[in-house]
Amino acid sequence: FQLSKTKAHTPILQAKLPSCKQQYTLVLDLDETLVHFVQGDDDSNDIVQIRPGAEQFIEDLAEYYEIIIFTVAKQDYADIVIDGVDSSRKVSGRLYRNHTIRLGDGYVKDLSKLGRDLTKTLIVDNCAENFRLQPNNGLRIKDFEGDPEDNELEYLKEDLIELVMKQPNDVRKWLR
Repeated sequence: FQLSKTKAHTPILQAKLPSCKQQYTLVLDLDETLVHFVQGDDDSNDIVQIRPGAEQFIEDLAEYYEIIIFTVAKQDYADIVIDGVDSSRKVSGRLYRNHTIRLGDGYVKDLSKLGRDLTKTLIVDNCAENFRLQPNNGLRIKDFEGDPEDNELEYLKEDLIELVMKQPNDVRKWLR
C-alpha cells in the first residue's frame, strides 16, 4: 500500500500550557516498551511487568520533556497500567487505540495529530511500524519481554537528556 502525505488534523491533545517549560515532547509506547503483559490462566492471574527503571525514566525525563503515552491498547487496560508505571503523575497526555489509524492489520500512531511541533517531538516505540507516518521522529527500542536485567531505558535516558542539552532545532536531524 502507499501512504499519502499527512494532512493537517485537528489536534487530539490539548495545547501545551504556557506554563509548560519543556520545549520538547517525548511520546512513549506502553506495551513491550515500558511494560510487558503476561496473561494468566484466567483474568485474575494476569500480570504486568514494568520494565526496569521505567518509573524513574518517566520521572527524570519529565524534567526535560513533556511526556505523552501513546498506545495501541484500549483505554480501560491502558489507564490501569499507566497509573502503575507513572505513580508520580508526570505523564501529561494519554492516547489510546481509538487515536490511532488502522492500516492493514496494524495500528499507526500519527504524531501530526498531537498538535505538537514535529521538529521538537520524538517517539520511542518497540515497533517501528507504529510510527511509520513520521519515521524520522522515531526511536525503536528493543522489545521488553520481562527480563529483570533489562537496562535499555537507562541507556536511552542518557541519550535523551543529551539531546535536550544540545537544543537541536529539529530532533529528526539529531535522530539520524
